[in-house]
Amino acid sequence: MKKQHLYKISIDHIQNADGSVPDDDICEFEFLSHDELFEIIEKLKSRADVGPEKAAPLALGIKLFGGIMLANKKQELFVNLMPHFAAFMKNLKQKTL
Repeated sequence: MKKQHLYKISIDHIQNADGSVPDDDICEFEFLSHDELFEIIEKLKSRADVGPEKAAPLALGIKLFGGIMLANKKQELFVNLMPHFAAFMKNLKQKTL
């Protein structure tokens, strides 16, 4: 089995929409990826259609969602989305990676 990178995500709710300070707990979780995410983020930063501010959220969103979707690709929830996701990823990789 190919070795994978282990990452940890932490989400802190800093401020509510009304400006008040939330009392939520921190959401943290770990996940594995065969990709080196920091390299992907750096490559996305140079794209005019993504840019530095959106690179990390896009890369993380794709990796997290894509991983769940691929692991459950035969489930009804994801079946219709798979061809579109594959086309999106092909387009993204042709222009970035």
